[in-house]
Amino acid sequence: MFSSLSKFYYSIQTDYFFFTNSSIDLFPSPNPGDSDALTDNSLPHDPPESVPAVDPAPAPATTPANPLRRSTRVRETPYSLTYFHCYSAIATLHKPRSYREASTDPLWQQTMTEELQALEKTHNWDLVDLPPKKTLVGCKWVYKIKTRSDGTIEHYKARLVAKGYTQEYGIDYEETFAHIARLTSVRSLLAIVAARKWKLFQMDVKNTFLHGDLTEEVYMLPPLGYHAPHKVCKLQKALYGLKQAPKA
Repeated sequence: MFSSLSKFYYSIQTDYFFFTNSSIDLFPSPNPGDSDALTDNSLPHDPPESVPAVDPAPAPATTPANPLRRSTRVRETPYSLTYFHCYSAIATLHKPRSYREASTDPLWQQTMTEELQALEKTHNWDLVDLPPKKTLVGCKWVYKIKTRSDGTIEHYKARLVAKGYTQEYGIDYEETFAHIARLTSVRSLLAIVAARKWKLFQMDVKNTFLHGDLTEEVYMLPPLGYHAPHKVCKLQKALYGLKQAPKA
């Protein structure tokens, strides 16, 4: 069949056969007496000749294997894999999962104290009595470890975040739309700086959200670790987690 396959050509005008020569049996049936034998007209070639039995060749004599050659070149980690080391270092750093756990570590205690001092410096809230029919917004501590590109620790960060998901529209927040800088604007600014050969400086504003004044009345529970018995925090400035914080 395969020796004469090149003589066939495919026909797309028939619905039953792939080849125009449909007289050749492509799947011959075996003889009733021998399940392993094929019919004489199954294959278009001469019957096979008998092959004399040949003794198996003797196995070659085993020769001792040559000692393996090992390179003496000093191997260095590719630059693209250095980030895996950084990720491994970050993964091994332990961050507190609760205030109770963080309060037992003097390092995290100092970090939380600095955060509270920054809140007091910006006059973020006033301690007042909760007015009637006013709802309270909860808060929590979020801990994060800032690392450098090589995986070493840069500093520890404890951030006080308000539970903004408990706010109600029209009561303690209104609009949430915030203006942002388009990437094309940033590129245009960089192009002007490069064309005029100006000096360009970059800065990071600490506690960015804490510099936005609030127009709504938002009352928050005092954070854990802040001594304010029987008082609540009336927020004067935005706090991380509030719905209107980006707009403020």
